[in-house]
Amino acid sequence: MFYGLNNFIKDILPKRLFYRSLIIVAIPIILLQIIITIVFFDSLWIKANKGMTRSMVGEIKILSQIYKTGEKNKDLITNEYNKNFDFVISIKKNERTKNKIKKESKKDRQKEIKKERTTERRK
Repeated sequence: MFYGLNNFIKDILPKRLFYRSLIIVAIPIILLQIIITIVFFDSLWIKANKGMTRSMVGEIKILSQIYKTGEKNKDLITNEYNKNFDFVISIKKNERTKNKIKKESKKDRQKEIKKERTTERRK
């Protein structure tokens, strides 16, 4: 019944004892290394993403606490965040947050800051 399939497998597999033993020893080791590598990098990727997310949440919490507590050093902190990080911070008084997030480039934000400074100087 399975005679044709058995002949096909026998034709593919090596005939000599050395190559058969090599397959018996090498294939499980190679498969094990591949599986362990995949599991390791997957867990590493998850841990790195969690750490980066927690860091970002912590930075945002700190910023919100600073803006809630008082007016001191707000400009200094916003300028430092704009310089050192890849996201732009702008605070507008008496405005509700919107569900849509507007992505701005650093150049656009720097232009807005310059405009705000010139209007403040004129006042």
